[in-house]
Amino acid sequence: MYRRTPLLCVITSLLAAVAFSAMAQTATKLPRVVMVLNGTEASSGPFAESFLEGMRQAGQIRGRTVQIDLHYVEFAALRPSIDEVVADSPAVLVVGGLSAARYAHDATTTVPIVVATSSDLADAGIVQSLARPGGNITGISDLTDEITVKRLELLKAALPNASRVVLLVNPEFPATSKIEARVQAASPSLGLTVSLLSAKDRASLEKALDSLEKSRPHALVATDALAVQLAAELIKRATALRIPVVHFWPGTAEQGALLSYQADVHDNFRRAAGYVDKILKGTKPSDLPIYQSARYELVVNAKVARMLGLTLPPSFVNRADRVIQ
Repeated sequence: MYRRTPLLCVITSLLAAVAFSAMAQTATKLPRVVMVLNGTEASSGPFAESFLEGMRQAGQIRGRTVQIDLHYVEFAALRPSIDEVVADSPAVLVVGGLSAARYAHDATTTVPIVVATSSDLADAGIVQSLARPGGNITGISDLTDEITVKRLELLKAALPNASRVVLLVNPEFPATSKIEARVQAASPSLGLTVSLLSAKDRASLEKALDSLEKSRPHALVATDALAVQLAAELIKRATALRIPVVHFWPGTAEQGALLSYQADVHDNFRRAAGYVDKILKGTKPSDLPIYQSARYELVVNAKVARMLGLTLPPSFVNRADRVIQ
């Protein structure tokens, strides 16, 4: 008869213990983090990957220590998607953009919310202040109105003879009125006349772009998430009319905008992961100060400038962090 030796018994017991531990860990319900992003997986997926990288750096491993669900939705579906997620009570909801932050704010006062990138959350009334957010929301914010003026300054540096500019705005975007006021106050000193072009969905954007054929401004400056979702169409239509586009989102210069000036969104998403990790470990969102983006990148598309017959001053090109030739 075969008899187990003491060593074999010990090994068998250890293997059984490891197997039981693995089964117990699998059976344990992991905290669920849900991220809802405007756009497609192709357009917004890279930012989600930066978030996952940040989670790994914090020691949060997807499928092992935390469940992470990623949802990519069109702008029109943003509010109902957030409402649906909130109804299921995740451990943390992560969103991107001021509109999404507003929808999340309106949907719940109990589910912790981390805003991965946004316009000024305090000015929009979504948090009490940057230092003391209060409530259930924290995250990353920037000063959209000030940065929009900065983009006008960069446009003027790129095209010194430009005088007529169209600002593409969404009337339903929470920061639009603040952006408009700041731009109108700053434009005279820049020698610019800025007119507003409103669009809140694909149909109204197409109609707005159709109207440019008669006016032909010297440039179009985009400001809203709608201009991100429809960036390729926007840039293609404007370029066909020989109107250079100034954008605020990473990758738009590569899509054909004359220039983009934007915060380091990948860094923002990695930082947002750190906030999520702290909340999962027990910190309240109200105790996590809002981080304001400090890193911005200027990308210039010299190839588009040549195609449009524009000559960019060397002094401006030298300021760029990257130049697309």
